[in-house]
Amino acid sequence: MSHRTGRFVFGLSVLFLVGAAVCAPRADAAAPGKIKLLLVANGGHDFKAFKAVMAPILEKTGDFELTVAENFDALKLENLKKFDEVLFFGSGSNFNDPAQEKGLEEFVTNGGAMSGVHATDAHKKSDVYWRLIGGRFTGHGGGKFTVYIDNKHPITAPMKDFEISDETYQNKEHPQAKLQSLGRMDRGKEKQSMVWVQPIGKGRVFNTTLGHGKAAFDNPQFQRLVVRGLYWAAGREPKDP
Repeated sequence: MSHRTGRFVFGLSVLFLVGAAVCAPRADAAAPGKIKLLLVANGGHDFKAFKAVMAPILEKTGDFELTVAENFDALKLENLKKFDEVLFFGSGSNFNDPAQEKGLEEFVTNGGAMSGVHATDAHKKSDVYWRLIGGRFTGHGGGKFTVYIDNKHPITAPMKDFEISDETYQNKEHPQAKLQSLGRMDRGKEKQSMVWVQPIGKGRVFNTTLGHGKAAFDNPQFQRLVVRGLYWAAGREPKDP
């Protein structure tokens, strides 16, 4: 497979670009002011290290107001209404109250932003979470590999292909997903998307399966990708950290 092909393999399925729909500006884009971001730890992986690296980067932008969720009750709609965007990190766990799942779905559908970092191996009992994030973990390899960037999107427009040491998550696409792949790997049998976006109702979703541990967190291009993705999902013009 050519590195510049127009198709992206997502696990065993094929992602077809829906650029016009995904790239269109959101009518209810976030108003000027700080983006109120809720960071949710799914339970697995090194959340403390992720927060220790990313929180200062987000603070330095001057555009984010970061809150860390104490538990999944933060996802109930009456609580999520206080935020512009919710960011999930890591694997594991399941919602323990239907109101959490319902709140997240209504939040995003009605124009809220959702982002994920290494977060497709989580909430596996929830079809809602799978549909919103777009893919569900099926397995992985690891090591050093190249992420091949598609520049036809505001998030990745100024970025170039980059190397990273990380896990190589493979995922099953949700049947209702409308994913646009922005970055992929192509290493032997591992030919899958590592970064994608999709529209959900009036909301936007950004996700990257990158971000297993500190080797990834410390990679400047990983940091750049995540920050630009968070801006875009919130309806803002992406900026470099």
